[in-house]
Amino acid sequence: MLVEAELVGFVELKVGSLDIRVPVRKVPEPSIETPLATFTMEGTAFAIMVRDKDKSAQLMEAVHEAAEDALKQLSKKLLN
Repeated sequence: MLVEAELVGFVELKVGSLDIRVPVRKVPEPSIETPLATFTMEGTAFAIMVRDKDKSAQLMEAVHEAAEDALKQLSKKLLN
């Protein structure tokens, strides 16, 4: 699902000394329960999945929070 979802953009994170580009992808068929943005990992693939492609303040805040979660999870995976 991750690599097939529409690419919206990237968020750049600094994980230790590594610069990581996290893809931002649109959830293919979002429902009302789908979070605005969430960090997801499937095997070696990862992305921030968003419900909409708009640039509303609410969505941008959700992407920021998902990026913080991505930083935590990628730090655990890559630095340990």
